[in-house]
Amino acid sequence: MPVGIRASLTPILALSLIAASLEPLEAQAAQRTTPPEMSSDSTAWQRVLVYVVGALGTQIVQAAADTSPQPWRLRLPTDEPQRRLLEMQLKTIHRARPVTDSDAVTYTLEIGPISIRNDTARVRVSVVVTRRCPGSTQTTGSGNVDDVFIPRAAQGFWGAARSSRAVHGDRVGCMRFGP
Repeated sequence: MPVGIRASLTPILALSLIAASLEPLEAQAAQRTTPPEMSSDSTAWQRVLVYVVGALGTQIVQAAADTSPQPWRLRLPTDEPQRRLLEMQLKTIHRARPVTDSDAVTYTLEIGPISIRNDTARVRVSVVVTRRCPGSTQTTGSGNVDDVFIPRAAQGFWGAARSSRAVHGDRVGCMRFGP
């Protein structure tokens, strides 16, 4: 190495050693705080997401076949640190776009807050499909509400999410009056 380069590196190396012994800089100290996304159990949420993808397989296949954005209302717990990540993943999976007044068919996915007690996480998942009746302001549709649980194995790993109770309901079909 030429003498000129070695001479210019010596002060840089000395300053680096001095800086390393000083108190951490403000930017370094800020990195030590836990980001909000890490204050929630992201693995349990990913198990919920896998469950939702399985439960909505028909709609996901439709979204894959039809490349146009689909009208979804996504409702997630407002105070959940994982909310932005979950919403982004769900929007991508479903090719979701906001619902408009002109939509004949809309989907609503509501995922409640996750609660963890002992070795089990629980969350309520609701899916509603709404169809506008032709030539009318009336709507019909169907929906499911699942109480989902995620057991934790003895080794501390989250297992697969499962439904402990599912309720399905259909609304009255479109009524036609007249000839």
